[in-house]
Amino acid sequence: MVARRAAVVSAVCAALALVMAVCFLAAAPNRTSWLTLAIGVLVVPATTGLSVLVSRRRDGATVGMLLGLLSLSVAVVVAKEIWLQWLATTDDPTRWAWLVAVTAENAWWVLATFGLLLLHFPDGRVPSRRWRWVPAALVVATTVTQVDGALADEPFRAPLAGLARPFGPPPGWWQLCALVCFVGVLALVLASAVSLLLRFRRADRTQRQQIKWLALAGIGLPLYPLLCGVEILVWGEPLWFSGAIGLASLIATPLAAGIAVLRYDLYDVDKALGLAVTWGVVTALLLAVYGAVSSATGVLVGRGSEIGIALGTAAAALLLLPAVRLVRRAVDARMYPLRRSALTAVDELHREVSAGDARPEQLEERLRGALRDRELRVGFRVPGSTAYLDAGGEPVPPSGVLVLQDDEPTGVLVRGSGPASSELLREVADRCSTLVEVVRLRSEVARALRDAQDSRTRLVQIGYEERRRMERDLHDGAQQRLVSLGMQLRLAQRHLDDGTVDVDELLDQSVAELGTAVAELRQLAHGLRPGSLDDGLPAALSNLVRTLPMTVAMDVDDGPLPDAVATTAYFVASEAITNAVKHSEATRIELHVVRRDGQLLVRVTDNGCGGANLGLRSGLADRVAALGGSLRVASPVGSGTEVEAALPFERPSCAS
Repeated sequence: MVARRAAVVSAVCAALALVMAVCFLAAAPNRTSWLTLAIGVLVVPATTGLSVLVSRRRDGATVGMLLGLLSLSVAVVVAKEIWLQWLATTDDPTRWAWLVAVTAENAWWVLATFGLLLLHFPDGRVPSRRWRWVPAALVVATTVTQVDGALADEPFRAPLAGLARPFGPPPGWWQLCALVCFVGVLALVLASAVSLLLRFRRADRTQRQQIKWLALAGIGLPLYPLLCGVEILVWGEPLWFSGAIGLASLIATPLAAGIAVLRYDLYDVDKALGLAVTWGVVTALLLAVYGAVSSATGVLVGRGSEIGIALGTAAAALLLLPAVRLVRRAVDARMYPLRRSALTAVDELHREVSAGDARPEQLEERLRGALRDRELRVGFRVPGSTAYLDAGGEPVPPSGVLVLQDDEPTGVLVRGSGPASSELLREVADRCSTLVEVVRLRSEVARALRDAQDSRTRLVQIGYEERRRMERDLHDGAQQRLVSLGMQLRLAQRHLDDGTVDVDELLDQSVAELGTAVAELRQLAHGLRPGSLDDGLPAALSNLVRTLPMTVAMDVDDGPLPDAVATTAYFVASEAITNAVKHSEATRIELHVVRRDGQLLVRVTDNGCGGANLGLRSGLADRVAALGGSLRVASPVGSGTEVEAALPFERPSCAS
């Protein structure tokens, strides 16, 4: 529906522009009138379309009506110019002299409508009760000014300069009244602009953004008379450039008003307004310098001299870069102190970190002070996940402004109750992206060091516990049997000659005891390295799953492997399969051992109930980490369990 309405409005505006252009071309315009044609073709249809779209909003009826009046007043001025061009080509224009006089000063209504728009923008109401008289006074003063134009005794402007005035000169009291109204129109329009500034101070964030859009469009309005004056000083008459600036301002003002009502958050208006004010002030300064130098040179060598133009251009060019820097600094400090404070804080922290005088983890503290937001949070993305932690390790919600590094999120800025806008936070996030990445990398390195230290501690503890277990097993098993064996042999030695002990039976018992001790020692050694690995990893895994009470699908690479890699792979598979058999209620297990990119991938999956206790990762993870590998365990409830280990290895070299 919205697209259809926009299409209809666009078609009507295009048709209006086409009709106006055809009528104007038929009237054979001169060079000056081409500017009038441009105003009619560009301003009237665009303003009419915006008027229709804005009026359809519940809060835009008054602003839409004023945009429509602005379009109508411009259309009347353009139509009058077209009509005057045509009237100059007729044989008897005198019969229309009264209408020419009445419409001579109708352009004042364009200025008055601008004033009414400023006075009622953006909510359609005047700022307060004290301003209620201003719209009526502006309409009355503009009406008197137009009537005074009809009663004036000076000649008409081209192309009807020779046409006689139809009305007599007004009395003196009227001229005084008209002068007061003329000054009153200018003063009331200026007061309307001042009312917009007063409204800005009391407005909420939405209305402030809307007013900024209108201010952005109005930057070029003061430049038009200044540029026109410079052109008159240098060349003796206004040129096309000042007219183009005026036309652009005339188009931009209703366009900005429409955007402010329809989509005030379309772009970052703060940054655009800062740039516009900066370049507006710089342009005004350079024009003043150019005009002063050119005029002074013109007094010496004559107006329009190439020497004056060259000197003025050189002076403006030399002042351009210093003026931009100074004005931009002043504009930022005056208009956007919060932005300047935040960006300055980030830049200072950059310099201090580079000099070794500060830590990048102080970013949150600096931004809180600069943005006047004690609840602001700076989060750094945890590697391998979507979670964010602050510099102290506390979780930070990811619902703020992302900090990007090479289009990848590395951090997040979460606004508290401070006055910073989302646009400002995005600019701050872009400026501090390097600091956030440094903090993230530092925290990642610190975490890796902690993990390595914890893993080393666990390995030492495991080694200690393993030695204690071996000590107990040797003491309670093989050692006791060997001691008993020694005692039996000593007994056989003592009674070998007296025949009181059956030596043969005693020796048979000793041999059996020795075999049991050897078996226990083998079993103990098997806990350190499975003996089945002597025939290779595939054979060892086949022996492991041969007696399982479920289906096991195997896909095992049979190439040679370093002994440490094969042993670790065997223990990973054994631990994962044992847990699947004991706890998962699975009916099928899949075991895959493949080589890929210099790594041995060991993957064990089952179709069990999932929800495995991930505590099994600690021991296996330490074994895997000891080889520089990684372990991943995924066990969602109801979806089975998957254990995958990646073990780097160097392919054994073949003997030559």
